[in-house]
Amino acid sequence: MDKQPGIKKAPLASAIKMALASSSVLALAFPFSAQAQQQPALEEILVTAAAGGGRSQIESSVAVTAVNTDAIQDFQPSSESEVLRMIPGIQVSGTSGPGGNANIAVRGLPVATGGSPFVQIQEDGLPTVLFGDIQFGNNDYWTRFDASVDKVEGIRGGTAGTYTSQAPGAIINYISNYGQEEGGYIQANTGLGFDESRIDFRYGGPASDSVNYHIGGFVRQGEGPLEIPYGASDSVQIKGNITKYFDDNQGYIRFLGKFADTQEANYTGSPFLGSVNGDRVSNIKAFPGFDGRDQSNYSILNNQNQIVNREGDLETVPMNGIATKTTAIGNELQYVFTDNLRAENKMRWTEQSGTFYSPFQNVVRADSVTGSMVNGATVGEIRYANGPNAGQLYDREYLDNGPNVHTNMRDVGSFVNDLTLIGEYWLGDGDLTVRAGYFHMKQDIAMDWHINRAYTEVSGDNPAMLDLYDDEGNLLTARGIAGFNDNWGDCCSRDYDLSYTNTAPYVVLDWENDLFIFDVSTRFENVKSSGWTVAGLVTGDTPVQTTDFNGDQVTVMIPTMEAQGARENLDYDTSYESWTVGGLWKASSDTSLFVRASEGGRFNGDRQTVSGKINADGSLNESGRVADVDFVNQYEVGIKNRGELFDGLYSIELTLLKGDFKQSTFELSQTVCRDLGFGDVGGCIIDAEYKSQGFELLGTYFWDRLSVTANATFTDAEQLGVGDESFRRASGIPDLTYTIYSSYELTDQFSVGLNVTGQTDTLDAGQREWPGSATWGANAKYSPTENLELGLQVYNLLDELDLRGAGGVNDTSVTPAVLSGNAALGRTARASIKVLF
Repeated sequence: MDKQPGIKKAPLASAIKMALASSSVLALAFPFSAQAQQQPALEEILVTAAAGGGRSQIESSVAVTAVNTDAIQDFQPSSESEVLRMIPGIQVSGTSGPGGNANIAVRGLPVATGGSPFVQIQEDGLPTVLFGDIQFGNNDYWTRFDASVDKVEGIRGGTAGTYTSQAPGAIINYISNYGQEEGGYIQANTGLGFDESRIDFRYGGPASDSVNYHIGGFVRQGEGPLEIPYGASDSVQIKGNITKYFDDNQGYIRFLGKFADTQEANYTGSPFLGSVNGDRVSNIKAFPGFDGRDQSNYSILNNQNQIVNREGDLETVPMNGIATKTTAIGNELQYVFTDNLRAENKMRWTEQSGTFYSPFQNVVRADSVTGSMVNGATVGEIRYANGPNAGQLYDREYLDNGPNVHTNMRDVGSFVNDLTLIGEYWLGDGDLTVRAGYFHMKQDIAMDWHINRAYTEVSGDNPAMLDLYDDEGNLLTARGIAGFNDNWGDCCSRDYDLSYTNTAPYVVLDWENDLFIFDVSTRFENVKSSGWTVAGLVTGDTPVQTTDFNGDQVTVMIPTMEAQGARENLDYDTSYESWTVGGLWKASSDTSLFVRASEGGRFNGDRQTVSGKINADGSLNESGRVADVDFVNQYEVGIKNRGELFDGLYSIELTLLKGDFKQSTFELSQTVCRDLGFGDVGGCIIDAEYKSQGFELLGTYFWDRLSVTANATFTDAEQLGVGDESFRRASGIPDLTYTIYSSYELTDQFSVGLNVTGQTDTLDAGQREWPGSATWGANAKYSPTENLELGLQVYNLLDELDLRGAGGVNDTSVTPAVLSGNAALGRTARASIKVLF
């Protein structure tokens, strides 16, 4: 029968039925074992930023990867961001800890400041926050991998910039289990040699012939792998959904809910020793008394800390890392009107808030403090403020003058809705799919910052606070605090209540026949900015009652800055476009080749504020307009292939990359600002241009009972900063990052696995080269019965000191030099018992 013009032969309802069933398909890119391979590789149906309504990997003209839950659990990531090292193209150290605050780069496009400016984290196809680099509100704060997740999909480049807003680099989508298959489990995990207990659970299945449901989550408590001598980990998350399928394959309606109350440490670094020869750092080893692999600067002696709050009152707050609270309600509708027309709508309302309370670290020589001016007086001596040595002189060579950072995330809530109409038609000798959609998201950001000047002992074992005295014995600090809210000047004692409303109509055209696929899409963004910010102002001294080294009660006047300074009122709109065009050739059933070009825009949100870019009437001035939107240009050519090799099955995906972008943004880090030549300031504006080229690679191999998965990202990333005459190698991005993991079933009951993740050398902001390294891990599973599984997972099996990138150089006047940075956790073992039902 001949196809009629304008009518697609295959009914749309059948396509819907296939898409609904696809979520129960095994994530073949990362199966638990070789024997789990039930269909050819690259056949996973992918739904994230998918043209044509969802295609298999081999027929997708983009670089996209799916990782299933078993692989993630075996890999045992130490942080949410370390999960992303399992996805090619994503470049992240993964050493920020379970609380978050990671810098997530993609394809050699570095993170100039912090967070994830070009990478969006989604849950079930909608962003958790609109911007990935909200100051003290990064997107990795709000998502936790647990048993409710079925798989994690990652799409890089291409359609990422046109299928959602604010994600021109990549989308990471945590897709829930929707209960297509009945069953579940409860798994208890415990740390071996450290205090941590975690329960994961899930259950779901059909409630009737047309209704599915699923609920899952986790509870975690304890000190965690680092020596944090109080309950730094105290988290719970529950996610659930229920789906009603309509009769006659007309679609479905789904309701989703999430509750999360998390408290987890974010790792703020530690000192190290090493050699600094010119622009090369080497021979890195642990600092005496402070091994960053299993120790931290969190302390019971600094757990309760005083701040001057936004009301101007003294308040005692806990130093408990990053704490978040989330309540979210969502709805998803897919409805088939005719064989050629359907509607899809996703909605989520989120109430979200939290706190960021962490001790930052900056190691300096103690004799650089003695004799310096602090609070209008010359420092004569340093003494322990508390702990077993309270009152005694501090005679160590180094101390920590990093600030105690306290940020109240009063409101990071949002409302998001994404409505799409999809029509499918027969055109020429192929199928044309037309998608027209409208995206709306309102993101609130209300915070107040309290960044105290502080002095602390350099130690990984309950470091004490340090008090400073003048030559006459007068106390200059109060329990180690030298100033309230004034560590980084007036930029960073701020209070603000901002709102960003992002609307975006978009259109996608996708045409496919037996040999080719072509698609083009464009997105028209508009962002409305409103709200206010208030910078800091010195308001005088705050009297604090404390005890001096003689045990006498004294009152110390501590300099105080409050958010009573310059005010900005935001009232401006920004409009811009993103686009992508691509094509794929189905060379055979086992080989495809694709090409793609794209330009994606990314709006600069709260990082535009308190930086001299807002006019008195709320509009942007010239420098603000220049920095308003960062555009990322990307070009890629890829090949996907699968077949047989040595009696086994393999798949390989290789994508050649080229990209560039310009960025102007605000940097908080004093270390980064100093290395860039701004001096010892907290806060500087970075204007730079970046370009990158390279490749990303994903390969799998299955032979008998063996499975191996490997990914690698190679980029030649360069940057052109202010004052640079030519491009130079970009800082913070290793040329090569890679992850390999494998599993082997020794018997039907016993399996073992081995993994490694690593990177080559990295430059810091001062163009010093830091060595690369690798971290090995292992796991074993034993099932004495069908419904019982015992597990052992070991992270950093060889206890490697792996900084995973660049750190800071603190003192080169001694040999070895004193360095600082964030190391991967040392050898960490956990045992688990899982009951399946």
